[in-house]
Amino acid sequence: RRYGFNVIFTISKKLDCVIKRGKDLLNNARKSDVVYRIDCGDCESCYIGQTTKRHLKTRIREHMSDIKKHCDNQSVVSKHRLCEGHEFDWSNVKVVHQEMHTKKREIAEIIHIKKQDNTINVQKDTENLPTMYHEILKNTWELFCPDRSNFLANRF
Repeated sequence: RRYGFNVIFTISKKLDCVIKRGKDLLNNARKSDVVYRIDCGDCESCYIGQTTKRHLKTRIREHMSDIKKHCDNQSVVSKHRLCEGHEFDWSNVKVVHQEMHTKKREIAEIIHIKKQDNTINVQKDTENLPTMYHEILKNTWELFCPDRSNFLANRF
């Protein structure tokens, strides 16, 4: 107070950020509200997508069904499969982020897409961004969501 400053004491991380909850972990196929990655089995390409209320397993089945339909309104996954003749690695779909809040999950999906140089995704919602923002998006994920194991190792 002598110098015109007030000191405020805060807790940087609460205990619930460090301690795991006692719930059983779900198999990835049964998870919903996730951002996922499907790798092409024949090239370096990948697809980043998200699922809301449906389980990941259901969304993957929809991708596979879309490939079989040969309809005019094809997804980018179907187009890659049919135009390139490549097979996706359906048995190794990776959950790259889980987020219940819709807007946060959409942002996480955009960040994961922009982090990859080899996605087949067509991102209409970021195509008008100046290219300097693409680099910011690529680097943002590490700033806001560091790997928990690294976080814990650095703290204790």
